[in-house]
Amino acid sequence: MSRIAAVTEKARQEGNKLLIPYLVAGDPGLLETVKLMHALVANGADVIELGIPFSDPASEVRLFSVA
Repeated sequence: MSRIAAVTEKARQEGNKLLIPYLVAGDPGLLETVKLMHALVANGADVIELGIPFSDPASEVRLFSVA
């Protein structure tokens, strides 16, 4: 079982919710992204969703609309 699956299953069994913040990688900088990730974990984040910057955000919108 993956770590994400294990955290999710544990929360489900205990009736808890998960804190899953989203960050854009490299915004405002790579070092700041890493510092933010450590701060999020230290303050209770269960999972961190890390977005990868993409030069054509309209393509991402089309992808989500299809999903």
